[in-house]
Amino acid sequence: YGGKMKETYGVPVEEIQEAIKFGVRKINIDTDIRLAMTGAVRKFLAENPDKFDAREWLKPAREAAKAVCKQRYLEFGCEGQGAKIKGHSLQDVARQYAAGTLAQVVH
Repeated sequence: YGGKMKETYGVPVEEIQEAIKFGVRKINIDTDIRLAMTGAVRKFLAENPDKFDAREWLKPAREAAKAVCKQRYLEFGCEGQGAKIKGHSLQDVARQYAAGTLAQVVH
């Protein structure tokens, strides 16, 4: 919704879906989220030029971000996978940091 963004290059969803089949597990969707939020804010302000309260225009921005996340999670096959995620207590993570277990290693 308006704006002048420089030329960008993204990976089509179909190619990401194929990469997931081959083990890719880290996929960035931040640009999609930022574009959706920015578009929602611009649209709201264009349609409501008398509004200036951020609480009003942040609501459609959050909804736009939520919609993109939901769409991508479904497209990437994440639905129903939440139960497989194992949580860790803050104390456990602190112990791991102290022991150096979570230190970054560059090969």
